[in-house]
Amino acid sequence: MLKFLSIENFALIDSLQVEFQEGLNLVTGETGSGKSILVDAVGLAAGGRATQEMVRQGFDKAQVEGLFELDADHPVRKQLEEAGVEAGDGQLIVRREISLSGANKVFINGRLSTAGLLSELGSWLVDIHGQHDQQHLLQPSNHLEFLDAFGEHDAALREVSGLYQEWKEIKDKIRTLREGEQERLQRLDTLRFQAQELEKLDLSPGLVEELKDERRLLSTAEKRLSNSIEAFQILYEQDSSAMELLGRASRNLQELAEIDESLKESAAKLDELRFQMEEVSFGLRDYSDGIHFNPERQEAVEQRLAELQRAMRKYGKNVEELIDYAQGIGPEMEELENSEERAEQLEAQEKELADEFMKASQALSQRRKRAAKKLSKAVEKELAELAMKKTVFEVDIESGGQWAGPRGVDRVEFLISPNPGEEPRPLAKIASGGELSRIILALKSVLTLEPYAKTLVFDEVDSGVGGRVASSIGDKLARLGRHHQVFCVTHLPQVACYAARHLLVGKQTRQGRTTLHIEVLDASQRVEELSRMLAGETVTEATRQHARELLQRADSEKTETGVG
Repeated sequence: MLKFLSIENFALIDSLQVEFQEGLNLVTGETGSGKSILVDAVGLAAGGRATQEMVRQGFDKAQVEGLFELDADHPVRKQLEEAGVEAGDGQLIVRREISLSGANKVFINGRLSTAGLLSELGSWLVDIHGQHDQQHLLQPSNHLEFLDAFGEHDAALREVSGLYQEWKEIKDKIRTLREGEQERLQRLDTLRFQAQELEKLDLSPGLVEELKDERRLLSTAEKRLSNSIEAFQILYEQDSSAMELLGRASRNLQELAEIDESLKESAAKLDELRFQMEEVSFGLRDYSDGIHFNPERQEAVEQRLAELQRAMRKYGKNVEELIDYAQGIGPEMEELENSEERAEQLEAQEKELADEFMKASQALSQRRKRAAKKLSKAVEKELAELAMKKTVFEVDIESGGQWAGPRGVDRVEFLISPNPGEEPRPLAKIASGGELSRIILALKSVLTLEPYAKTLVFDEVDSGVGGRVASSIGDKLARLGRHHQVFCVTHLPQVACYAARHLLVGKQTRQGRTTLHIEVLDASQRVEELSRMLAGETVTEATRQHARELLQRADSEKTETGVG
């Protein structure tokens, strides 16, 4: 329930604070006084769309702050917990900041949040019903939504919608297979060429590095041969080779060691060095013997590297990606080559899914038909309380494959017969503006009786009616106030007299600027406001007496019905 609303620099509002209470909160004021601005502010606090036009001229930003009171079992408490926002002492404080710079902000219980989360929470907190709902109600495409909401068909709808999406995806795949034969053959030829091209490359991990190493050795064969031969000659083969000199030095050191035993270790080390040098020399000889000039192999390596580079420009950045691409070709070719068989398999799946979808849709249709009867009775009962006792309200349901979609196979349309003896006809063809207002109120009455308190906002739902019918609307709004908080903008005294809290909106000019103000009316002020609404500018004692009578009758009816 909305307890408090604070508004700053919003449209015509400079600074405004409004307190609301349980039951029916009614807003009145002269035509053009800005009553709907208050509705817009409530909508913004409940997650409505923010626009820069809401910012009062001459200011950089506007702010709307609302305080909602949550019952212990209110579903918003759980949503706040899941979002990591503390619910406090059963209160929800929402602050919206609308900036001309576009940097709009949302705060939930003092924590910076998102408009998406607030919109989700707002759907559980507030329902706003304005005159645009008449156009919404006139469109048969929306009637199915009304019926499903009344019948609580969420689980069945999810099943039907899921089956329909699976069915549609299978049908799309079949159509693609059947209609894309030429593209399929072209793609198959392309894949075969690519597979052959990649197979010739004989790909393996690290192939490019191996080929580059081989190319480096082949291109340096002459230098490697020259260096290895020269090193072997210096170490071992020439007359004054290092081996010969080292041998002479070793023999001298051996003789010295026989004389002086302290040199035995050095003689042994030098002797070991001779063996190592000899091993290195023979290794160089064998290495040079293994070097061959092979221009053909070098050219082949260069060509293969070039082919790999071309392939990597087309299929991947490295050999590993080429391997992955080549491995993916096979399954795709197999699928394309077996498309006919695949199409037959898909068609079998499509038939199975179609049967499941139709079965689930038919079950949903039966539930809708049962709900339609209950809805008709419930709406007719509500309309009877709105001075439309003889009205017949029917829910027409047509079922068939032509209506197949995410919501099943039904087309739903509301029909009405306001007068006895007339056949029910579509709302758009028979209902007047006043009748539509009452039908909206009746529908909302049966569709918004959630088990938790909610704020229902009606923006001039009484448009186009008057007199006795207006009194019926006021009584119905007051009755709704037993279960929910009701916020209503009205221009009819027959409705306003039922208020539990009466708010008057007006304009005033200060320092050359028009601002909106609002006040809570006491008993005497209510008489004056109802008198104005009855008589216009000229208020007489007779109109005051009429206003008192309206208030007394409304109080009496509320006492009888237990509204309070």
